Amino acid sequence: MKLQKLMFIFFIFCSFTLTRCSNYNNNSIQNKKEIIKNYKNDLNIIKNNQINPKLIWFKKIMKKSNNNFSKLHLAYKKGLIYIANKDGIVKCINIKNGKIVWNVNLAKKNFCIFSYCLSEELSSGPVISNNYLYLGSEKGKIIALNNKNGTKVWETSVFSEVLSDPVISKNILVIHNNNNILQGLDKNNGHILWTVSLGPLEPYSFRGTSKPTIFFDNIITGSDNGIISSRTLNNGSLIWQRDLTIIPNLFSSLNFNDIDAQPIIFNGIVYVVSYNGNFNALDLSNGNIIWKKLYKVSGDFILNKNIYFFDINNKLLSLNIYKGNIIWSQDKFIHKKTITPIYYKNNLIIIDRYGKIYWLNIYNGNVIGNKSIKKFNDYIESSLLIDNKLILQTHNGILYMFKL
Repeated sequence: MKLQKLMFIFFIFCSFTLTRCSNYNNNSIQNKKEIIKNYKNDLNIIKNNQINPKLIWFKKIMKKSNNNFSKLHLAYKKGLIYIANKDGIVKCINIKNGKIVWNVNLAKKNFCIFSYCLSEELSSGPVISNNYLYLGSEKGKIIALNNKNGTKVWETSVFSEVLSDPVISKNILVIHNNNNILQGLDKNNGHILWTVSLGPLEPYSFRGTSKPTIFFDNIITGSDNGIISSRTLNNGSLIWQRDLTIIPNLFSSLNFNDIDAQPIIFNGIVYVVSYNGNFNALDLSNGNIIWKKLYKVSGDFILNKNIYFFDINNKLLSLNIYKGNIIWSQDKFIHKKTITPIYYKNNLIIIDRYGKIYWLNIYNGNVIGNKSIKKFNDYIESSLLIDNKLILQTHNGILYMFKL
């Protein structure tokens, strides 16, 4: 309400100023009408989509872990949050109060001296499917746990490091390994069903791999060599592939062509971005390019009516999905450390990793409000939105649960 009153006072002041200076010409009247229209639009958005993050609980769940590289994140199912760290600690948390339901240490079977055990080097997941919880490791292993009690169901060694989340469809668990290798496993027992190569390795690439996207029986995967491909789910055979490199490989020894962001599929179109700045919309059926733009994207992007992402300078951009043109941009977060935007009720929620939550008008990028976490001296590593609840995980192992 305070925000609405301030906006109303500001609107009256602007209207009065324009009236005094306009000499009542047609252009000024038109400007006033435009201001009134924009004001009403913003006010309606604020009224209908008010966000007021309220901290419900916070609790230290994990010990601080040395995550030099990690795609570990929070997962959720039926009132329970699942969290893991690189060392091999996996915990199940009650979302209502932050209490630990179960706790396992996967490193206990490793070589140990007194209370210290060699790290399990977990690097991706957890991913939930039915009653199983799946994790990947830098040691080239996939581990399946029972999500009701944390007991290990099976463990399988795959081709190499697992640096992105597994994806699951029709009892097949698909892994994108670090050496441009794609593998399909039986999700129930870990048996390897098929293994295919996504093409030659680049001489230089960033650490990390693109999480595949499954659409019916198609697996869409971006690789470190700048090639995106569509393959069949049952055996990994190639349907089509498209080279998105800007410079031919023969001359690109210092050109990073990695596709590390997960492709997104919407209305028969595959949206994909590579580190070299190539943002493409491709026909899902054959890989033909629908549009191509140059935007230096810093990480994952989201799609909800439009495309939203941060560029390498952390400028927030909104793109039209049909042409790839910029709708609006927001400079507020330049040089800040942020997490991939979150869509919520016609707002974009932006998490500053140093303890601040922003919410923006999704139609024009204007900042509507923000909230700082009190006495915060940490670094936010991942976030999870569950209905109207926002969960934040920090580097020091603390979970915060906000109600929006």
